[in-house]
Amino acid sequence: MSDAAPPPVPHPTSDGDRVELRVHGVAGGQAEELLDVEPAMRVAGDGLAGFFRWRGRHDTETVPGVRREIFAWGNLTSGSSSRALWLLLLPFMLLNLAYWTRPGRVDRNPGGARQAANHVYDGSVRLLALSLTVLITLAAAGIGMDLIAWQCTAQAQTCLRARPWLGFLADPSSPLSAPGTALLLGALLPMAVVVVLWVLSRRTESEYEVVRGPIPPVTSDAAPLSRPEFWHNGEVLARLRSAHIAMALGTVALLLVLPALRYDLAVRAAADGPGPAAWLVGTVLAVLLGTVMTASTASVTVPEADTKWNARVDRVCRMLRDATIALGVGVAVYTAWPRSGWAASGPLPGDGATLNALFTAQGLLVLVLLAASVVLYVSDRAHDRTAMWGIAGPATAALGALLGGGFSAALVYQGSLWLSGCDPLAPNGSACLEVRPPAAYSWLQLAFALEAVIALAVVAVVALELRRATRAHLPEVTEQYARSVRDRRTWEIARARAIGRMTEILPAVMATFLAPVVPLVVLVLYSAFSGDVVAGPRSADTAVSGGIEGVARETVAVLVSMGAVLGGAALLGVAWIGRSAYRDRPTRQAVGALWDVGTFWPRVAHPLAPPSYAERAVPQLTARVARLARDGTDVVLSGHSQGSVLAAATVWQLPEDCVGRVALITHGSPLDRLYARYFPAYFGPYAFADLRRRVSGWRNLWRVTDAIADPVRTVERSADGPDVPGVIAPAEPLPDPRSYDPPPGEALRPEILGHSRYTDDPAYAESLWKVLNDVGDRHP
Repeated sequence: MSDAAPPPVPHPTSDGDRVELRVHGVAGGQAEELLDVEPAMRVAGDGLAGFFRWRGRHDTETVPGVRREIFAWGNLTSGSSSRALWLLLLPFMLLNLAYWTRPGRVDRNPGGARQAANHVYDGSVRLLALSLTVLITLAAAGIGMDLIAWQCTAQAQTCLRARPWLGFLADPSSPLSAPGTALLLGALLPMAVVVVLWVLSRRTESEYEVVRGPIPPVTSDAAPLSRPEFWHNGEVLARLRSAHIAMALGTVALLLVLPALRYDLAVRAAADGPGPAAWLVGTVLAVLLGTVMTASTASVTVPEADTKWNARVDRVCRMLRDATIALGVGVAVYTAWPRSGWAASGPLPGDGATLNALFTAQGLLVLVLLAASVVLYVSDRAHDRTAMWGIAGPATAALGALLGGGFSAALVYQGSLWLSGCDPLAPNGSACLEVRPPAAYSWLQLAFALEAVIALAVVAVVALELRRATRAHLPEVTEQYARSVRDRRTWEIARARAIGRMTEILPAVMATFLAPVVPLVVLVLYSAFSGDVVAGPRSADTAVSGGIEGVARETVAVLVSMGAVLGGAALLGVAWIGRSAYRDRPTRQAVGALWDVGTFWPRVAHPLAPPSYAERAVPQLTARVARLARDGTDVVLSGHSQGSVLAAATVWQLPEDCVGRVALITHGSPLDRLYARYFPAYFGPYAFADLRRRVSGWRNLWRVTDAIADPVRTVERSADGPDVPGVIAPAEPLPDPRSYDPPPGEALRPEILGHSRYTDDPAYAESLWKVLNDVGDRHP
């Protein structure tokens, strides 16, 4: 690639205009910075000591006569301080990603085993997402209803000494100390969580909603992102949200009705107290509640269809949600009804059993999802570079479920430690309130500890692999720059290249972090069949077994204690990051940048996940490009990093009359290296071949030192022969650094740029010149 300036492009004539429309990548930047409109520009040196001059018009044009526009979308993910709190919704986001991380193709009318596997895959992911909503509701209910309202009431005097502010629950003369009333007060916490998620989901939907354009795009089976309805997900989102809210409210109502119904049944069996009407009312409410929750669960498995069918399903889900609210009111009245002799004792009835059933269901759903992924991968492999042999989807779902369970366990355990008010200096722990979270949370605390051990091992292995890869790159660096291996800069360049290629170990790292699932399943099965909850806390008077069993029990107990500490530290870390993001704008942008990759996809699995910025960005960008093209303007879409994915999605959504007036430049693009491997049903060589046919020209710039970018591979289908593979030019990487020694007249060596500043490279201006000529050839 020559460093000389490209030939000039003639200034636009009256026949049309030319626009370079840049789309920034992760973390974005200020519009003025992206447009290069600051009055001064650095022409030499660095940020510590540099040379500056006033900008002229030619300084703000990559190619003479081509005006520059910027599509700045960064505030969709990092503009508001409140969005830093979306870190808490990371498990929801992972489940939503798992829906899209499926192997094989996505046809409109698939048949046979592939159609069945796709339906099973969709349903399993959505059921797992629903289980996470129930899980976070159970965590909030575990603190508000079980620990505070029930167990604190059961130990009135101890609760009063440990937490005097809960005296209204510990005072027998207070009307709020009755078990039913206390449970209703405790239910306010999970209800508040549900309401906040509900309101947040509805508000973000209205903010990110864009009106659909009047002219549909050119649809192709090779490119699912070209479907007109792809970025308009309002109907599916609305019905899923109604189902999730119904299940969350139903879970709270279930935890309210079970203790009261259990007491009424015990009284009826003893033939002493309320008549049969009490237990009959409770039974009817419980049956109706179970029926509505079952129907709500089944509703999330209904596949998407036409708009009319989705609207009908949405009405049914709204009816189920409203029925749950109505039943909840009835349950509240039934629970608060005065009952003589009713007193709280032990853990809250139904909480532990519900949690155990939920964890069992999650394990089964992950196995079903794994089987569906294997069928999809074997029956139709989109291309041979699919990550993790097609099981990236189940791995992402399992990781999301494990993380959601870990966060829930940490929340409940830290809540129990705080509520207990234990004073280590008090004799015999007299100031402690003995609250017991469900034993099932112990397994998740154990997972925290195992993940911490694995993280340390992964860091050590990655460091050794980086050192090995650095040595492996030394020969090519010395050959390219003709310099000695003993020079420190040679090692710096080799290390940068090694880091740029480290992305390839991502599947192995993800699989490693899922390793705790295997020992956890073994321990859970042992506990279930032996009746010995080995992960639970060991009381002081419990004898320690000898031999291997004793060592195993002590090891598990230590790991559970470590997990409790690590879980609390994780919650504090999230809170600290959220607080820092609120007070510090750079931190807020960094946190928001985490979602630039994770929230690209629409919310079709978990409606309470962070919103998809692409549902706003892609239609808005498509409308702008289409308007420019129809006005006779030649448009070059230039996408960096995640912006290249938005640019590609925009081209797929353009109407037919815009084809030929739009060219594409991608630089630092994850299209092939990440999206084609982890989302093979929506990206890949056949989809990229379709994309290339839609634009007048396409250039893809990448560097070996870039951990995100790679060559973009294509495959053209052939009717009478084998498919023809290809690569978007240029096939060779850009040199990085541009030179080993300082350029003439400079004192500093060129930086190793990696993923940044592609537009400053001379190859970018040359690529812009070439694709502009391609536009001119298609439309003279």
